[in-house]
Amino acid sequence: MAALPASTLPLSRACAWALLVGGWIGIGSLALQLAPSAWLAFGLVAAWLVGLGAAARLGTRRGMPSSVRAVALVAATGATAASLLAAVEGGGVVALLVAIVGWAAMTALASGVVRGLRLARSTAPAPPVAAATVGALAAAAAIGDPGQFAALGERLALFVGAGGLLLLVLQRGIVDSPRGAGCRAGLFDCSLPAWPPGAWGEPQQWPALFAGLGMLPMMAALPLMAEWCRARSVPPQALVVLHVASMFVPALLARRAIAVATPRALAVACTVLLVAGAACAVRWAAPFDLLAPAALQGAAWGMAWSGQLWSPTRRARQGASPLRAAIGYAACTLAYGAIVDRFGPAGIVGVHVALAVAASCAWVLVAIAVAARRGARAGDRPTAPDAPIMPPPGA
Repeated sequence: MAALPASTLPLSRACAWALLVGGWIGIGSLALQLAPSAWLAFGLVAAWLVGLGAAARLGTRRGMPSSVRAVALVAATGATAASLLAAVEGGGVVALLVAIVGWAAMTALASGVVRGLRLARSTAPAPPVAAATVGALAAAAAIGDPGQFAALGERLALFVGAGGLLLLVLQRGIVDSPRGAGCRAGLFDCSLPAWPPGAWGEPQQWPALFAGLGMLPMMAALPLMAEWCRARSVPPQALVVLHVASMFVPALLARRAIAVATPRALAVACTVLLVAGAACAVRWAAPFDLLAPAALQGAAWGMAWSGQLWSPTRRARQGASPLRAAIGYAACTLAYGAIVDRFGPAGIVGVHVALAVAASCAWVLVAIAVAARRGARAGDRPTAPDAPIMPPPGA
């Protein structure tokens, strides 16, 4: 087979990330206006996550023939685009549910295309930080103002159609082979972290874990935060771009430093960003009480995500179940949705504060563990023998 163009893998990665980020925010935006409550809107996003995990599990059991993948891409793209248009033209939640299934299938197929092109290379590619940045920013640009209901549905339909067409072209370079079956990193191939087993047993890893788990459900709240910003005379699309850029651009700019950073250094960076975000949410006036935490929390997620790309010990094991990871993310999304539905903006602030407190408490536990180990070593150190007791003079 002729060598594939060097641009195929970065293009497929950017497309896959665009579909992932666009689906998270776009589906949440439409769900917010179609569902009768904020919690049910979060529930639709959670359903999309579970659908993505299920589709990834089915699509990565073994090599998929290119003809089957092409038919699946055409069917999923057509069904998703048509359902998005129907949802904003009166189809409501039922049409959106069809779009959720189709978009989940498309994103899983995109992950499969990335994996197939990656395995077709003779050398291991670099982590997808640059491609993810391009794809995520493209998704943010396509979404624009998430509150423009009808126009958003049309933009998302065009966005999905363009992504499906690009994937259809790119997947032609994949050789049908069962090699490499199974997701490489949990829910999304070399992208979303499904943290390694036992990570919660090490408090030093908690800040990165909290940054990773806390950021993803918060993306579902972005449409709601955009509406609150609109009420405060802040363009909603500015919040979307700020939030997405903060997730990827700092990680892209600092990728060389992150590649050689120790787990302790990354944990410190995540803790500082989480604490700073919580402090801004509590102390700053509107609209910066939402804008600053969105940026800082996004940067914390970027540190946690990009840090695990360079370190096999920070990633899930090969073949980790994408469905299990998806269910975990969906549960976090539902819990967060319940808090936001009950408390509104105060709920978002409360979650920021809770994440910061939890990350800070991890360092207290680390200090206690270090002190305990030092005490144990001191107790095991041999001591000098007691001096002999001298009899008193004249005895």
